[in-house]
Amino acid sequence: MATRAEFLELIWSEKINGYMTGLWIDNIIKWSEKNPNAPFADLAPILRRLLSLGASKDDLSMIARFAAYEASFGLLYMLDDPGVDGDNNKMMHESLLSADPSGKEGRPGSWPVKK
Repeated sequence: MATRAEFLELIWSEKINGYMTGLWIDNIIKWSEKNPNAPFADLAPILRRLLSLGASKDDLSMIARFAAYEASFGLLYMLDDPGVDGDNNKMMHESLLSADPSGKEGRPGSWPVKK
């Protein structure tokens, strides 16, 4: 088990700064082409379009890095306030897709959420 400082450093190195290689862009595009109905597969055409309009992989990676920081900060804050009933936060990652309010588990067409 990591110390608090080690855990926060791991978040920075893997979940925030990890986007800066730009590899995620090619990986998402390839993966989405093979799995067009998979969660977040609708991101590939958006990435292709932004790249064709002149956005660089570094530009897109900086946006993703900021979004990852915001998500990490928000998640860490929420784990503390309001917290999780009985501190039951083990293996929650396995339930994250099923919590998508659209019911589509992040798949194409999951946004905007239709009421």
